[in-house]
Amino acid sequence: MKKLFKAIAILTSFSVLTRALGFLFRIFLSRLIGAEGLGVYQISFSVYMVLETFVSSGLPLIVSKMTSAINSSKENKSKEFALVTAALIIGILTSICLCLVVLIFRNLFGLLFTDKRCLNILITLLPALVFSSVYSILRGNIWGRRKYFLVSLTEFLEQLIRVIVCVILVAIFYSTFDGALTASLSFVISCFIASLLVLTFYLKTGGRFSKPKKQQFKDLTKSSLPISLVKVVSSLLMPIISIIIPIKLVSIGYTNEQALSIFGVAMGMTFPLLYIPSTLVGSLSMTLIPDLSSAYQQKNFTEIKSKINFSVKFCLFVSFLFIPIFYSLGVPIGQFLYNNVQSGHFLSYSSLLIIPICLSGITVSCLNALNLEIKGFINYVFGAIFLIICILFFTNFLGVLSLVWGMGLCLGTASLLNIKMLNKKLNENFFNFSYLLKLILCSIPSILMSKWVYSILYRFCSLIISLGCSIIIAELFFITFAYLFKLFNFSFLEMKKNKKRINILKTKESK
Repeated sequence: MKKLFKAIAILTSFSVLTRALGFLFRIFLSRLIGAEGLGVYQISFSVYMVLETFVSSGLPLIVSKMTSAINSSKENKSKEFALVTAALIIGILTSICLCLVVLIFRNLFGLLFTDKRCLNILITLLPALVFSSVYSILRGNIWGRRKYFLVSLTEFLEQLIRVIVCVILVAIFYSTFDGALTASLSFVISCFIASLLVLTFYLKTGGRFSKPKKQQFKDLTKSSLPISLVKVVSSLLMPIISIIIPIKLVSIGYTNEQALSIFGVAMGMTFPLLYIPSTLVGSLSMTLIPDLSSAYQQKNFTEIKSKINFSVKFCLFVSFLFIPIFYSLGVPIGQFLYNNVQSGHFLSYSSLLIIPICLSGITVSCLNALNLEIKGFINYVFGAIFLIICILFFTNFLGVLSLVWGMGLCLGTASLLNIKMLNKKLNENFFNFSYLLKLILCSIPSILMSKWVYSILYRFCSLIISLGCSIIIAELFFITFAYLFKLFNFSFLEMKKNKKRINILKTKESK
């Protein structure tokens, strides 16, 4: 467990820096191109992400798991090198084919968009598919070797490069190119540089390329294709949402520009904030997959149960670190970050979405580690039905807020089904309702105090001081009550106690 915490600490530190850069970039972008331009970019990017899923989901995950297995069994390194080479060949060829499909059938892809600018942005993004395939596969190998520092460093540097390149391009070409197109170019260039960086890290850490065998191509394709298809179908939801919601908003009286602006506020400004807690949970997820996969191969179910129990509680606790802040201070946060009150109202309304967002992320990682990817996908599809129903039938009454209800039902249903599957697989109850109820009770005084403090301070102080003090008060109250209820014990001391308990259980099992 100590190694787990060390890995989480490394990944979280870099993730916080990466997300911070990402938010600075998002704020810069929203102010540069406006809500409408951000909506256009978001719609194009959501379609691009479906294409990227083919090369950056299944293959990297399988490379990571196979690399971990090879290193654990101390097999010949040439097998690992051949594995990476085979994956790169498959990834690059797949990405090139996807680019050709879009270019050949560009008129069909153009029918997906209500704004002609979207197709040009999508075509601009295409070269990033090739660079992303190289980046994700080599990063998957580094991940499988559990070099978490390098994994996090590459992600941070990619974000940093993207910000720098975008600022340079804006300074040089903004008067010539559209703002959304400039952002797309910066993404492509940053992906290219990031792929060169991860290639350098791979070679510097002893990685090589070796001639793969035909069987390795078959094994990689057979193992990664179902996962890729699962991820592709899952990611199709975003472009579907991007297409349906603006159309539905136009049908109830909004202009096309207003619909794109509202969608840009929701997806481009608010949802990135809701995914902040997943930075911490994502760090845990990255360490869980190699660790749980290794423990599952060794049939060490005691360790698996302990880590999953810890992960679910950690996920819920992290979620409630942010919910009181977003719920009570959503409007001033929207004003401060984006100078947009609408994004603040949307943030307050959707703050509880953080729970299913984080819970679905951690449970999917657990299922992936236990080779239950397909069953996890079925759970997600079942939840996605509620999302589509909400968007199709409730947007006329709720407007863009139908997205909040839809996402909540989708991710909430998928999370509960995932937990039920883990319970059945390991004969354990991984969801403690009383723990969740205590977290809710602890958040109530935090919400009330932060609202009260802000209502007083904003009359006399600047926005940043009022907001900063209110956030500090909210966190102090929540952590104090959580401590009194003994809701967090994620210390190394507690991990030592858990380790002793695990050893005792192992002794009993061996007897």
